Amino acid sequence: MFQPLSEQKEATIYQYRLVRKIPFTAGFIRYYYSSGVLLVISLLIADPLPAVISLVTGVFLIPLLHAAIIRMALLRRRSLESTSRRWQWRRSLPLPGYMPVLPIELSVFQRLQLHTLWIGICSIAALYPWTDITLLTGYLMIHLWLQAPLVYALIRLHNEKRDGVLKLPFEEPFFSYYHR
Repeated sequence: MFQPLSEQKEATIYQYRLVRKIPFTAGFIRYYYSSGVLLVISLLIADPLPAVISLVTGVFLIPLLHAAIIRMALLRRRSLESTSRRWQWRRSLPLPGYMPVLPIELSVFQRLQLHTLWIGICSIAALYPWTDITLLTGYLMIHLWLQAPLVYALIRLHNEKRDGVLKLPFEEPFFSYYHR
């Protein structure tokens, strides 16, 4: 007749219970913004012209690189999460970029973000023979700065069960972790 919730394959988010909410506190937001400003200032002091070029182009290219890596990883997996209506561009900080709109399994989100982190670093490093070191440093700083809140959330959720569900509301800067 009735199955326990842990055995249901098609359970909705309303049947899950909230285990943990990871807010981005005002202190974290201040630290995040101030670290970004300090990185930009240090890059501009080191070499102004390539720094400006890397910052202007990197703000547009690095989120596109993140989206391409996520789309390729999802299409390779051929899962339900790979449909484009489940993912949207988000402009608000601290979570800008290509993010899931609907709840996503924690294991899928962890895998995608680690893929994005390492493949992004390798893609930027692959440009080393052809570009200026300041340009590469700027791209790497933008990449790591955009990934920092996601890595923070992954570290906070490291000990949780991997079959839970992660929800990223578009209105508010926090993660919600649910489990059956």
